[in-house]
Amino acid sequence: MAMVKVLLQYLSTSSLLCLAGGLVAFIYFLTSSKKSICSLPPGPPPLPLIGNLNVVDLKKPFQSLMELSEKYGNIFTVHFGPRKAVVLAGYETIKDALLNHAEEFGERAEIPIFRKTAQGNGIVFSHGELWKTMRRFTLSTLRDFGVGKKTIEVRILEELNFLINYFESHQGKPFDTKVILNSAVSNVICSILFGERFEYEDPIFLTLLKLLNENTKLLGSPMVQLYNFYPSLGFLFGAPKTVLRNVDELNAFLEKFFKEHRQEFNENNLTGFVDAFLMKQQQESRNSHTHFHNKNLLFSTLDLFAAGTETTSTTVRWGLLLMMKYPEIQRRIQEEMDQVIEPGQMPTLEDRKKLPYTDAVIHEIQRFSNIVPMSVSRSTSTDVNFRGYMIPKGTEVIPLLTSVLNDKSHWETPDQFNPCHFLDADGSFTRKEAFIPFSIGRRACIGEGLAKMELFLFFVGLLRKFIFQPPPGVAKADLDLTADVGFTLNPMPHLICAVPQHSCNMNVGEAAGHFLEINKTMAFLMPFISDPAFICLLCALLLLGAFYFSTGSKNSPFKLPPGPPPLPIIGNLHLLDIRRQDKSLLKLAEKYGPVFTLHFGSQKAVVLTGYEAVKEALVNFTDEFVDRPPIPIFEQIQHGNGTSHRRVSKALSLGVFFSNGELWRTTRRFTVSSMRNLGMGKKLIEEKILEELHLLIETIKSFRGEPFSLKSFNAAPTNITFLMLFGDRFDYKDPTFVTLLRLIDEVMVLLGSPFLHFFNFYPFLGLFLKTHKILLKKIEDVRIILRNYIQISRQEISENSLSYIDALVFKQHEETNKKDSLFHDENIIASVLDLVMAGTETTATTLQWAILLMMKYPEIQKKVQEEIGTVVQSGSQATYEDRKNMPFTNAVIHEVQRFITLLPHVPRCTSVDTHFRGYFLPKGITVIPSLTSVLLDKTQWETPHEFNPNHFLDADGKFVKKEAFLPFSTGRRNCIGESLAKMELFLFFVGLLQTFTFQPLPGVTESDLDLTVPQTTFTLRPQPQSACAVLCE
Repeated sequence: MAMVKVLLQYLSTSSLLCLAGGLVAFIYFLTSSKKSICSLPPGPPPLPLIGNLNVVDLKKPFQSLMELSEKYGNIFTVHFGPRKAVVLAGYETIKDALLNHAEEFGERAEIPIFRKTAQGNGIVFSHGELWKTMRRFTLSTLRDFGVGKKTIEVRILEELNFLINYFESHQGKPFDTKVILNSAVSNVICSILFGERFEYEDPIFLTLLKLLNENTKLLGSPMVQLYNFYPSLGFLFGAPKTVLRNVDELNAFLEKFFKEHRQEFNENNLTGFVDAFLMKQQQESRNSHTHFHNKNLLFSTLDLFAAGTETTSTTVRWGLLLMMKYPEIQRRIQEEMDQVIEPGQMPTLEDRKKLPYTDAVIHEIQRFSNIVPMSVSRSTSTDVNFRGYMIPKGTEVIPLLTSVLNDKSHWETPDQFNPCHFLDADGSFTRKEAFIPFSIGRRACIGEGLAKMELFLFFVGLLRKFIFQPPPGVAKADLDLTADVGFTLNPMPHLICAVPQHSCNMNVGEAAGHFLEINKTMAFLMPFISDPAFICLLCALLLLGAFYFSTGSKNSPFKLPPGPPPLPIIGNLHLLDIRRQDKSLLKLAEKYGPVFTLHFGSQKAVVLTGYEAVKEALVNFTDEFVDRPPIPIFEQIQHGNGTSHRRVSKALSLGVFFSNGELWRTTRRFTVSSMRNLGMGKKLIEEKILEELHLLIETIKSFRGEPFSLKSFNAAPTNITFLMLFGDRFDYKDPTFVTLLRLIDEVMVLLGSPFLHFFNFYPFLGLFLKTHKILLKKIEDVRIILRNYIQISRQEISENSLSYIDALVFKQHEETNKKDSLFHDENIIASVLDLVMAGTETTATTLQWAILLMMKYPEIQKKVQEEIGTVVQSGSQATYEDRKNMPFTNAVIHEVQRFITLLPHVPRCTSVDTHFRGYFLPKGITVIPSLTSVLLDKTQWETPHEFNPNHFLDADGKFVKKEAFLPFSTGRRNCIGESLAKMELFLFFVGLLQTFTFQPLPGVTESDLDLTVPQTTFTLRPQPQSACAVLCE
């Protein structure tokens, strides 16, 4: 008997004796059970103890059930040991149960191995209200992150590009596709879950896939099935223990990953499913009965990771094997693509409608491969009368999907691979209602839409690039289509040869280079002509003309967005106002659309404008647009004044803001964690801000209503940054503090200089320019001060850090013996320098603008003060918590940040070759996300060019968040100090207006205050102006 053979194969004699003894315990239940009032369908008569296992092949139970259906009909009862199950066979029966009786057959069966692993959590094996909540949340979240939309199509195409490169690396020689196809498909779901993909060689990624593959194999093994039938005897079986151990390892990785996500969590920058779940956890933190707990996060993620990896990759492997088996079908697919798709182009989802034969082949692969033959068992949620039988609540139900996909009444040749099953007489694609590889009803596959997209794009993309053949010496007749049985049906291990199709090279780009009017060129050159050094520079540039044509006119395999045609040498610089590039970019966007290419000299950049384009790139494609380009001035700043250009060009970017890869991830993660430990976003730092506010108020009072410079507001927010960096605040008259403020101010002004931009465009001609040399000298002066503080910190190293510098020094000491530690002196200096510059300029400048705007619009200032008076008691200070009760004030602060467009853009660059909005951007190309265009987007703001707090208020005067409010950018490179800046702005602004009314100087009216021409530095500062502060009564 099949049962005996299995036991003899897997168990020793002693184990068999233990098993036999244990099974006797079930005789009681089989012999003493009372007759049931329910009328189950008939089936093979069960034997004591083993039920019907004598007629079931545990290696291929689905085949045994198919044979039983021929004898007992389309609904019958089978006994797996003591477990009863009702089997449904044939399309009509399964459709009737899962669609017409969806509620009654909508529960999941209690399967011991899954009960042991998931404990009723997650999506696939949960029940009742928990399942409904998790499934509803998951469907909504998957849609939010692009599933079923163009954005996920582009991600799949990008992964396809990596996959093609891997296939090409084998140069037509035989290789196994299992791991690489697992990796490619898994990366798509990983990008949705975690917001990032893995490198194919990543050892952690490979370990996860190995654990997943091993479990998939074991879950369909006879030993795990026996455990499910006799769970009390689980101590005899090794396979279930391996499954549980593998799940523990998978869970350990996920727990570690969740911890990292919690540390970097930003509700304004959700990178994937995990972040969305964490935000939902926060929202329901006070709900003691919430389903959004850690166990559900863990097993929901694991469910999606496992299901999103195994089934699709297995189907693609079946597809490639079948193409080798039937080369005439492969050839016909490729001929159809040649007729529909332009030479050199890759297919898109839109092409599916024009490829009926290809679509039919993909559907037939799914039908024929039949990878989940028994679906996943259901159970009845209530007693149900079905087709004349009374099935009790809680009965296991097996919808035998293999019986549907091989139903002779629906398929002409069910046992053959025949794409004509999905074609009509005219060769048009036709849908078949019996095509249900994803199951149907309430428990249908949650990722069906994603899987269909992946199957089409991966399969067709690979056949567009390669012809698949058996290895040398293997005939197509030798290819084995027998399934390797596990939880899913995999192809037997095999090798393939991927021979490149020579007709599949990518289209070359068309060369562009038309001359424009000479007066526009001269308009660009005029700001520089007065400088004698520029004349020498211009001569040198002219000599480079030949070089431009010899390198710039080469064909490119990438399809960049269109843009203004570049001139030789200067590119599109003649179209830009170098002092206000943000305005020039907005004008160009009106002509060339939200995505266009611009040439800064010989350097190409892709410009993104408008909320939709910027969000899509930085949020939906966060990994692809995560890197920083090499900007010459910042490379030299990071590596010190004495670093030669040749050395800098090859040096690794350092610090928090301009580094890339693992160095950036490590430094950013450390910085975020350290800042939180030091109080960022917590009550501790709020108290420090309030203390600093008191000192600022006393300083303003000292002017006794007389005019003072708006720059006087800079000291307080700068001191908060220095408090976190150095562990202590400075007296406003401290010589070191005054020197640092002066140096930072001068550096910011120089960073906005046209000559510095020119250095960035043509760094090899820096010999003729001097602005960058002046700037580097001032940076070196700042470095000297920073080194002194670092040296002081080293004298008393302690893990109880009082400052960011302390934390860096302790981390460096901790990793003294670690080879290739990233916490070396250069990176420490660069990281502190980044925070000194960014943490002082932005918040201080925003506060200046806020006071200037209150003077410009006194009616708004008055309304803010009235609201403060109703919320904050007289003599008390406002707290950060009070902002929830100050909707108008909160709206004003947000509108200040939107209106001033403080930081127009900070460039990114692509980390990989990227498909974006129909264009193919090469790895490393500079990308400029225009934040100005987002904050002034006419589709998002009613009056974008006016200062209007109503942008953030609803009809009832309540504060409303706006998606297009991105002054801190978005995505993985968003501002690291966003939460600190928000807290500072609110507390300083409210505290100042609670104490003073700000007015223009005597003789200056509100209309005289100039908001139109900001002083161009690295940020957009207001013109130097003064204010009068009158104490409120």
